[in-house]
Amino acid sequence: MSATSPAASRADQIAALLAASPPRPVPPELLRAALGQGAPLALALFGGVFVLLGALFVYLFFPWNFYRDRQLAAADTATATGRVLAVAETSLSINKRRVVRYTFSFQPAAGAPVSGECFTTGRGWNQNARVTVRYRPENPALCCIVGARLSEGDGSVAFVLVFPAVGGGLVAWVLLARRRTRALLERGFLAEARVTAVEQTNVRVNNRYVYRITLQRTDSPEGGTFIVKQSAPGAVALAHDRREAQQPVFVLYDPANPRRALLPETL
Repeated sequence: MSATSPAASRADQIAALLAASPPRPVPPELLRAALGQGAPLALALFGGVFVLLGALFVYLFFPWNFYRDRQLAAADTATATGRVLAVAETSLSINKRRVVRYTFSFQPAAGAPVSGECFTTGRGWNQNARVTVRYRPENPALCCIVGARLSEGDGSVAFVLVFPAVGGGLVAWVLLARRRTRALLERGFLAEARVTAVEQTNVRVNNRYVYRITLQRTDSPEGGTFIVKQSAPGAVALAHDRREAQQPVFVLYDPANPRRALLPETL
């Protein structure tokens, strides 16, 4: 008794899947193949690394005190003469200029002397220099030397937000794409269509070009067009072959959004 070949087994699984009514059970092998074609989990892992590294950069460099600086920019902010107590360079450089930390003290109009800390990009004052300090009259502890800022980083380093945003967006895209792929396999409607175009795009996934496969529905009087984007070599090759042979393909699509579709025969 001969063993069933893997190719025959896969073809039988696809045939059984297409013959079942939604919601249909999906064999694990087909699900893994479909998820790998659409949105590889490695992209989500890469995005997760981006999120973690980006979060670290944001924690270290983002100007967290920008709101307090805005409070000190209000028209009713008070000023007083102060003195720089200490000057020290930080480990952060912006545009190749070292960020400098200043410890200072001043005497507000009422109450005890107050000390504070602020920053500039490049040295602005030396130790013991007399400076003008702006402070909130209702809260003198909220203070800063005029011409300095309260955050080590300035607005120019706010771009660090891009890293976790890009990473988070990539993770979200992968998870959403995989969820939609699973939904198409389980609940997608079956259609038959003819491949009318296979076009290479400028997008790459895993160093492979993404192809735009256009299909014209042939099993319905109303017709309709499906667009499937694929980078898997086997899927692209099947689309090319069916287009040249003028042979139809099966399509699983979302009836609520027919633009979401996949080619189950490529799994």
